Amino acid sequence: MGSVTYDFLADSLFFHKGSLETKFKNVSNKRIEKELEDYRNHCLKNYSILIKEIQEKRSSLKVFSSMEKMQYSLLKQTALYVDQFIVFDPIFKLTDFTNEITTITGKYLGYQQESGINKQELWRASNFLKDITPMVAYNYVKIFPLSYLFETSPQIPLNLPIDYYNGVLPKPVMDYFWKNAQVRSMKKSSDGNGWMVDENKLYPCRGVVIDFKDTDYLNSYIYHLFETEVIDFDEKTRLATFRQTLPDTLPNRDYFNAWITQSINSSAKMYFDKVYQETLIASNLNSTYLSDNLFTNELLSTNYKTKESISANTATQVMNMELPFLNNIDTEELMKVRHYEEDIFTNFRLELEKNFRDLKSEKDEKVLKEKIESILHELNEVQGHKIKMKINQVNRRLRTNTSIGIAGLMGSFQTGGLSLIATAIAAGKGIKDYYKDIELLENNPSYFLWKIQQK
Repeated sequence: MGSVTYDFLADSLFFHKGSLETKFKNVSNKRIEKELEDYRNHCLKNYSILIKEIQEKRSSLKVFSSMEKMQYSLLKQTALYVDQFIVFDPIFKLTDFTNEITTITGKYLGYQQESGINKQELWRASNFLKDITPMVAYNYVKIFPLSYLFETSPQIPLNLPIDYYNGVLPKPVMDYFWKNAQVRSMKKSSDGNGWMVDENKLYPCRGVVIDFKDTDYLNSYIYHLFETEVIDFDEKTRLATFRQTLPDTLPNRDYFNAWITQSINSSAKMYFDKVYQETLIASNLNSTYLSDNLFTNELLSTNYKTKESISANTATQVMNMELPFLNNIDTEELMKVRHYEEDIFTNFRLELEKNFRDLKSEKDEKVLKEKIESILHELNEVQGHKIKMKINQVNRRLRTNTSIGIAGLMGSFQTGGLSLIATAIAAGKGIKDYYKDIELLENNPSYFLWKIQQK
């Protein structure tokens, strides 16, 4: 159990109690950079082992997510159904230090450059990974250095925008992106610190931000319209020297509109490529891809006709349920019941699938929510109460049968072996009935919920 990444983290600076309590305030940037570098090397050295760890778990109930800020509560909630959850490694992302070209470009545009390590971000990432340690220890959660596969090159690529990139995606896919594109102009900030978005406005300017509806503004694309001047070109070596500047003069409308077309198409291609690559990674890890927004979900389901399985549908419903009772359940105890008592966990999951299978055709969100709440109420409260009453009844009967046996045993030494045999039969019947009742209870799908709440 566990993970090769936690072999490093367990004894690292990132999990050091004192450092976490002070949010790394007393730790030098140099010390942190060295630890980040060591962690990066450890992850890359053991990358194949990490892949193997994940692939070894054979299940149709594995989920892969590219969400950079995974919610602890979501992981705990889906633990009621999902076998394994593969999540974004937030510390590994911090090991990719900003390259020089990015820094120079940002400074030229006036964006304030953060100096040194972002300790607040490191603290959040470390706290999250430390909190989910029980989930990792019992193989429910695996962290994956996804950011490594999307790191930018230290060189800036130059692409020739043939036909404004209109043909880089199939037309139906590109039409979907255009239908959902949101483009807003940007203007220089009055305090000189970079650029700011001019909300809900688009006009000829030198900077724009492009988003797609229902992505929660987590995938914004920023563009600046530079003027390019060729300084020199060597015919023999085919090397060119050019200069780019960002003038204060505004572009004419036709030129600006052509640039917007090119920018939307470019953003669509980048977004599509990222999602496509993430789905390939999920497939390679034998898991289901979890889209974290409606736009991506529709992109995949509409344009690729993906079919949602019963297990995927159930996982989706579990993810969107409100389960306040989980707040009072110890995570490690939840993991133990999942791991050591698989049968009662499986019974509960099968019951969820049976209930949610019947809801799959329901289109009215309000009705669907009410039906889900009714299912949850039945499983957690009604059945849970019945299980509690039955447990108390079984325990009372066991105590009664056992006390009868003991009373018989106390007199058996004087009256002979006959009483001893009767005592054994009496006690044995109580134990036998007890195990029979417990077996029946364990077959109740709600027994899983009841048990994790008793820990």
